[in-house]
Amino acid sequence: MQNIYIWALLVLIGAITVGYLFVQLPGIRRAFLPSSVAAGLILLILGPEVLGKFPTETSIASALYKAWGPLPGLLINVIFGALFLGRPIRSLRHIWKSAAPQAAFGQMIAWGYYAVGGLVVLLILMPFFGANPLAAALLEISFEGGHGTAAGMIPVFQEFNYHTGQEMSVALATTSLFATLTAGFMLISYGRRKKYISGPTPYSEIKGMIYHKRVIRQLDKAGVSLREELGLFNVAGHLILLAASVGLGWALHWSILQIELLTWGSDGLKIFGYMPAFTFCMFGGMLAQIIWTKSGLKVSRPLVELLSGAALAILVASAIATMKLDFISTDGLTFLILAATGVSWVLFSFLVMARRMFRRDWFTNGIVSIGQSMGTTATGLLFAQIIDPKQRTGVVESFGYKQLMFEPLMGGGIVTALSMPLIVLLGLPTFAIICMVLCVFWAVVGFAMARSR
Repeated sequence: MQNIYIWALLVLIGAITVGYLFVQLPGIRRAFLPSSVAAGLILLILGPEVLGKFPTETSIASALYKAWGPLPGLLINVIFGALFLGRPIRSLRHIWKSAAPQAAFGQMIAWGYYAVGGLVVLLILMPFFGANPLAAALLEISFEGGHGTAAGMIPVFQEFNYHTGQEMSVALATTSLFATLTAGFMLISYGRRKKYISGPTPYSEIKGMIYHKRVIRQLDKAGVSLREELGLFNVAGHLILLAASVGLGWALHWSILQIELLTWGSDGLKIFGYMPAFTFCMFGGMLAQIIWTKSGLKVSRPLVELLSGAALAILVASAIATMKLDFISTDGLTFLILAATGVSWVLFSFLVMARRMFRRDWFTNGIVSIGQSMGTTATGLLFAQIIDPKQRTGVVESFGYKQLMFEPLMGGGIVTALSMPLIVLLGLPTFAIICMVLCVFWAVVGFAMARSR
């Protein structure tokens, strides 16, 4: 049994290495496809869901896929535990002043996912395709949350016996990554033609823009030697810090569940019981950092990003590799309609709403936000680096502070965790109306701030 896990780890690392080499090919490099996505697709094709249907010498044993199966659900705890580690905490006034427009725009998109998803499910997918009402939550879970959130929500999908939804959420997360890279570069070309951005695209500066290269460049920029930053004791210490963040998050989750069980939950009412543990790991990380710094130890944000980036690469590759494709035969049209709805909503938000919600540098602010809302945080930063390499607009700083006001709620936060239970509790029509009101509210907040600034 242990040999299987060793082989599974070696094959996964080998696939990510092959994926890295693949995305460096001249014709593919400019697409900035993450190596983890390429690795996952390679393993998916070679696995039981594709070539495994017609066993050949090139197909990979299904036992390896069973070993990879738990990885996404475990590693999402690490990603959320590392979310705020090493980030400088400014005053609330400074954070709000810097990040409020970004936060309002991001909240509008996130609540809009639930609103447009709810409308499409109510008006099209339920009456014509017999879709589950919980499908209304899939866009925010997969587009905003990504592969990690889709994996972390597995217990909630299981609680409501919605296994097809979990399969679709991973597929939607993969689709949104491709869509944001394709749409992002098309929009950048559009912005250059319309003179919204100026200057040459710095492809030479960010060639490949693979995660570890960005971190190494950040270290060099800060004047920190790589040998010192990646010293054995330093890496070991940060691994312990990450483990403590996850452990404290799990302990916090368990404690709240016990309180719920002994109070209002004694009559069967469940609120926090629907929330997966990874949501609490971000708070565990905050507690761990306080203890860590009070002990006189330093937290290196570049090293945290390097370690969490490695975890994210394994998470994405394993999530795509173990993706089930059975839903295509039963819910293929539902999947396509949801994917088209999500992409259309984000493009509308960017092309119509962004210019009205950002008084300055609307194009840069908007494209960074949609990079996150339809891809990953790293994708948003990639777009920023392409059109604002010298960070003259201040958008990157605002984007960083935005996470403090956004991640605890959306994209895997508390609202994401409770979205499906709320659909069951309130009913989809009521849930969709509430989300629509909140979406409009954040749009109005954005408009008001753009006029006052």
